[in-house]
Amino acid sequence: MRKNLLRAHVASFCAIYFLALMLISGCGGSPERPAEAPASVQGIRLETAHLEKIPDEIEAPGTVVAIQSAEIAARVPGAVTRVAVREGDRVQAGQLLLQLDDRELAARSQAAQTALEETSAALDEATRSAAAAQIQTDLAKKTYDRFVFLRDQKSVSPQEFDEVEMKQKAAQEALAVAQAHRQQAEAAHSRAESEARAETAVASYTAISAPFNGVVARRMVDAGTQVSPGVPLLVLEDDTKYRLDFVVDASAAPFLKRGASVRVELDVLPAKSLEGMVSELEAGADPTTHTLRAKVDLPHEAAIHSGLFGHAWIGRGMRMALLVPVTAVLERGQLRGLYVLDSQGIARWRLVTVGEARGERIEVLSGLGEGEKYAVDPQTAALEGKKIASAAEAGREAGN
Repeated sequence: MRKNLLRAHVASFCAIYFLALMLISGCGGSPERPAEAPASVQGIRLETAHLEKIPDEIEAPGTVVAIQSAEIAARVPGAVTRVAVREGDRVQAGQLLLQLDDRELAARSQAAQTALEETSAALDEATRSAAAAQIQTDLAKKTYDRFVFLRDQKSVSPQEFDEVEMKQKAAQEALAVAQAHRQQAEAAHSRAESEARAETAVASYTAISAPFNGVVARRMVDAGTQVSPGVPLLVLEDDTKYRLDFVVDASAAPFLKRGASVRVELDVLPAKSLEGMVSELEAGADPTTHTLRAKVDLPHEAAIHSGLFGHAWIGRGMRMALLVPVTAVLERGQLRGLYVLDSQGIARWRLVTVGEARGERIEVLSGLGEGEKYAVDPQTAALEGKKIASAAEAGREAGN
């Protein structure tokens, strides 16, 4: 009985042992297979990021304005009868731009001229009368002097002397009256002459001419429009000289001097930098905004005209920066990034923050470290996770 019980225990233990072995064998599964190697891409040019010295500059946005510009306005009220120019027309100094109705002013000018002619005739008559009175006075004086001598010689009667004396006094009075009339005529002629000049000048205001050589930038009036003095009708600009007008933070004041050179970029000339000269600079900063206004004269360029947007770059020394080719930066929506190689040479798309473009290169502000390799001109956006083969590796693969 005891032997049978022992045999039963041994049989149960063996069954449990073999069952455990089977379970362990089933859970272990098949052995792991090695990971697949990443795909390799050839023909991608690589560069190593490195710091380099570039100019340290302050950016100041501004607007292009003409150095010489004038708003042409009427000096007298009236209706526009003719507009002789259009926007964009080139004009010479003195050329007619607009003509106002001059009939009323011309009539007033003609009336003033007629009044001047009348006062001129009156002045001539008064001058002749004064001259005749002067002759009569001189003759009466000589006669009087003779009769004074004769009276002293007892050669004339008192009555005869009194008559001569009365004639001499009458001649003097007549001369005084004639001279007073001449002075009045001179004053009237002077007033008429001034009025005629004024009316002629006012009448000339109806013909509005160009004050300098330039181009018509804007026209705000048409024929038939009733205009008032001081209201702008045209804008005339000298299109040979322009400047960039900008406002910059007061901290840039130590780097801005009148006559200094400033780099300028205009949106209309995206691939070209211009060298301007500081021509005007405010003496002090605005106490509210802590900014100051400056003006930079621009070199002559056919594409430059007023109203363009641009940037002035004010140098303040040198600084270190990472620059990469513009072709290396890829855009995905609002994001920008580079394909950067990790330690195994695998391309990873990495977000970066970029700054100002400098010709064919652009500054990377963050996202790329010095010494890292990146794809210069990725021909496809599907480089993520692929191994970028160097020229040496490509040669070995070709030999194999």
